[in-house]
Amino acid sequence: MKERIDKNFNLKDNPQMKSHLSEMLLDLKFHGDEDRFRKTHAFSEDIEAAHAILFNPRYDKWKKLEAYRKWVVNGQPCLFGKAAARTKSVFICTLEEHEILRMKRGDDDLRDTIQDHRQAWKRYALEGSHSSFMVLLLSQSLVTKAPGDKLKEICRRLLELYMEVEAIDDDTIVPQREYVFLRTGPKTFLKFGTLPNVFCAQGDRRWWHDHRTPGGVMITSNALGHFELSRAASFEITNKETTHGLDNAMRTIKNAYGNEKKIKGLTHCPATRLVAREASEETPIREASDLYSYSPSHYHGFFHTDHLVPSVFFSKERDQKDLQEYDDLSFRYIYDPVGDPQDHKELMTGAEATAYEVKRNMDRLPDFVDPETPLKFTSKLDGRVGRWLAERLTQRLES
Repeated sequence: MKERIDKNFNLKDNPQMKSHLSEMLLDLKFHGDEDRFRKTHAFSEDIEAAHAILFNPRYDKWKKLEAYRKWVVNGQPCLFGKAAARTKSVFICTLEEHEILRMKRGDDDLRDTIQDHRQAWKRYALEGSHSSFMVLLLSQSLVTKAPGDKLKEICRRLLELYMEVEAIDDDTIVPQREYVFLRTGPKTFLKFGTLPNVFCAQGDRRWWHDHRTPGGVMITSNALGHFELSRAASFEITNKETTHGLDNAMRTIKNAYGNEKKIKGLTHCPATRLVAREASEETPIREASDLYSYSPSHYHGFFHTDHLVPSVFFSKERDQKDLQEYDDLSFRYIYDPVGDPQDHKELMTGAEATAYEVKRNMDRLPDFVDPETPLKFTSKLDGRVGRWLAERLTQRLES
């Protein structure tokens, strides 16, 4: 394998041109600041153990996927992600740095590769088997660099290529949602919205530890309503499903790094936390639960969990002196159709979708997984999908 690498390359030479992700990776590799924080705070043991496989050229991509799923089960605080990884029902698009650097058409090929995987995920989700999607960028050089503008721009570009949007600003909620579909009858469908979140290796042992990942950068989309409905007894969300979803969401926040034990030197840790429930506030959580005393409607955080690019992550400091506290981050969409009717429908109960919408969102897939035909995904069919994705990627790479 040969990679054409110019160590003198610098993005400042072309300030007006929108850079390809490959160029950003090279710029970070050769001009990014080393993360001095790692001299005194090595990566956590679980991250190091994952890196031993993810960055080892002796292991193929399937072995690396297995190692990453294992880490998600044990290392990520999100209970939805854990459950999906445990049952292998999270669809992962793995992009290794050497692949990105060898793509013939740069970001056009990278976008197509991500969209191939994105549509394959949606095809699995259509039959109820996958509610989560991850885009994992593996780069051994990236994990050694300090969080800053260069890393932030890599995260932003990866999100733009995944979401197929022109630009994503810092600290904003993008109005365009990611939708995943569920077949509820021969010609009936529901669609569920979700917004991605970004995770970086640099978060490990910093105040935003809960948004860490081994390997480099990871983007995840979890469709909570799809998750609950595809496992329900019928195609209708009941109080049982919404309460289960709320319980898991609250427990994810309660399990945040630093909640159980204060971490020395981290003022803004935990990064998100539950708040006490007022006596007058009703809750669907049962009285015997350890979550009963907390508000079911909102929680606090030092970053906004709906912001695709939280600028506060990309600072070299382990913690920062001053961070804005968001005091009304909402759980209400999960269980309250009156208090938040639009988001409750889009994110939990599902909105009606047409066959045309479904087909349009899966228009690059091969005929053997045509969304018009209901399928049961077997290991044999999984293999065909995997080979199709691998062949498509190979065609885009320079030899």
